[in-house]
Amino acid sequence: MSDSTKVYCKYSLFLIHAFIIPKRIRKRNKLTQEQFAELVNVAPRHISFLETGRSFPSCELMERICNILHADISEFFKASEKLSREELLKKLEYTTNSLNDEQLNYLVKMAEELY
Repeated sequence: MSDSTKVYCKYSLFLIHAFIIPKRIRKRNKLTQEQFAELVNVAPRHISFLETGRSFPSCELMERICNILHADISEFFKASEKLSREELLKKLEYTTNSLNDEQLNYLVKMAEELY
């Protein structure tokens, strides 16, 4: 595992849980979900779950994805295309469902600071 991958993986558990693989990066490489799944050695359904936030990759899978897509890991943490309020709330729901109590409390405190 590269040093930059280790840094991102250790930097913030919250970022890893909030990580959703952008379709734009896969599509930029002209890959279908099925082709991409075969390249990174996972089921096509897992790719769908990663792209919608219903599942989250391990650090090892993140590294494989970066290698296959010729992408820097920082691209996955950049803001993606502008989403509607409904899409944002859906992503937030998927993400928060996987958080433990400590992470959820931290997220609530962060949200409260926005007001």
